[in-house]
Amino acid sequence: MFERILFRNLYNYGQIIKIRENGKLIGKKRRIVFGDPDLDSIDTINVENSNGIFRERIGRLVRKTKCYSKVKRKLESALELFQFYWNFMNEFKDKKTPAMLEVLINCPISWQTFLYTTIKYA
Repeated sequence: MFERILFRNLYNYGQIIKIRENGKLIGKKRRIVFGDPDLDSIDTINVENSNGIFRERIGRLVRKTKCYSKVKRKLESALELFQFYWNFMNEFKDKKTPAMLEVLINCPISWQTFLYTTIKYA
């Protein structure tokens, strides 16, 4: 209940329920959880796309493989490293990374810079 009050004006959140019969998709039901999302914009495309990219690029997430993570911290580390790569190194949309599109950096970060830069803490 607290989340609904806190996020009501900040976020739009909807849910899609897939209706199946005998394993076949026969319909979709959309509902508003909180906020004011457009019902037509509620879909699972972005989440399914992200899951596909993760499985394609992170061996630890591939189904039925010997590379699965046996230690939770190693899986978390692999996901954090991929997230950094995706946001700061992977160029798309006019040779820009997502971090460049959000104006967090002005050029992509290279593996050389990532691996060999010493961070000095104040």
